[in-house]
Amino acid sequence: MGEPQQVSALPLPPMQYIKEYTDENLRRGLAPKPPLPVKDSYMMFGNQFQCDDLIIRPLESQGIERLCPLQFDHKKELRKLNMSILVNFLDLLDILIRSPGTIRREEKLEDLKLLFVHMHHLINEYRPHQARETLRVMMEVQKRNRLETAERFQKHLEQVVEMIQNCLNSLPDDLALPDGDLHLKTEPMDVQEASSCTARSEPSKESTVCKKEPSVDKDALMCVIIDEMT
Repeated sequence: MGEPQQVSALPLPPMQYIKEYTDENLRRGLAPKPPLPVKDSYMMFGNQFQCDDLIIRPLESQGIERLCPLQFDHKKELRKLNMSILVNFLDLLDILIRSPGTIRREEKLEDLKLLFVHMHHLINEYRPHQARETLRVMMEVQKRNRLETAERFQKHLEQVVEMIQNCLNSLPDDLALPDGDLHLKTEPMDVQEASSCTARSEPSKESTVCKKEPSVDKDALMCVIIDEMT
């Protein structure tokens, strides 16, 4: 018989979910639904945890004797624990040299284990503060990058505006228009003005032509000059 396969309580890997979310499956409603959130308890690393447990559980809830008082300075207590671990380790070496088979060796190992558990617990109490500081640093980096991007964009914008202004200032007032490149902006003749011109031309032998002077579109002229430059 083959060895029993271990079944994981965790969801499937992400890629196996992604392959099921195709357009056809979504249209037919065959895409798998996300796993339901855990409500009561769950297993992790062989230990059972409750969903309403605190992130950092007190030592008393784990059945561990507390060596530190409820109100204390973390730095001072960590220094004390570090010195206690060194002293107990030296005592363990002395016991192993003189009488390694005595029960004191097991007692000293339990003392060292308790001291290490307390040290790890005090360090873990800094985890929420570490997470907040990490998030704060990430947000500051994002803010600095966005400000630098906005500053670079503003500098480029000022350079472009300055170039366009210099080009406008360098244009002569009596610039000749190239043939076929510009569209002249002409205004329509008024009906009364046209009739008056026609009435005046009938009795006179010399034909007079009423024309409207075309006005040059400076915007179109500027576009043509920029196109020629580029």
